[in-house]
Amino acid sequence: MQRPVAPGSLCIVPAGSEQGPPCYVCYCEGPEGPGLDPEPGQTCAVNIYVTDALELWSTSFTPETLEKHKAQHGLDGAEDYSAWFRVACDQHAVSLTLKDDSSAHLTISREAETLTFNLSKVPSPEAAPRLQALMLGLAEQVCRLKRQLAALKDETPSPRKKPQPRRQQLFLPALDPDSGRGGPGPVIRKWMPGESIINPGFKSKKPASGVNFDDT
Repeated sequence: MQRPVAPGSLCIVPAGSEQGPPCYVCYCEGPEGPGLDPEPGQTCAVNIYVTDALELWSTSFTPETLEKHKAQHGLDGAEDYSAWFRVACDQHAVSLTLKDDSSAHLTISREAETLTFNLSKVPSPEAAPRLQALMLGLAEQVCRLKRQLAALKDETPSPRKKPQPRRQQLFLPALDPDSGRGGPGPVIRKWMPGESIINPGFKSKKPASGVNFDDT
């Protein structure tokens, strides 16, 4: 049964050979990951794949050859290769070399440790459904990410308008007669009798007089 492959760990690596495309897609499939279901009676092992979208290379591990590969590198039988590959992808520590005999040599590193893998080319009848599943799985991931980004964009509130700068006040504030009681404030000067109304502080030269009705 074929279903889309959505590998959790995937990276693009340049080829060490001058032949062929400059970049290859490298990904890992494990027993817990999605992919092609194994044939009845078979156990799915961890495998690493490399493809240029036309041809496919694979480690072609079986449970027995996987344990043999771990023993050759001095690893514990419970060592998780998919975790190795994920760390190597995050650190850009994956290198690929294509050989003249149509095989490939892959190196992944994690801190001071290095693992090497020999990959063989997968026959076209077997490679075609795997490449199709990979392409559909990646397209499904892209569509899902676009929907998630669109949902986040809809949930994000629009930026608030920048507050307008306050205009400089051109008029003095009205004086509160009680404002001076609680603390220092503007002093209100009282008008004294005899002062000039036009020029406060100066004495009026002529005392104000009322209208003399007798002169009329």
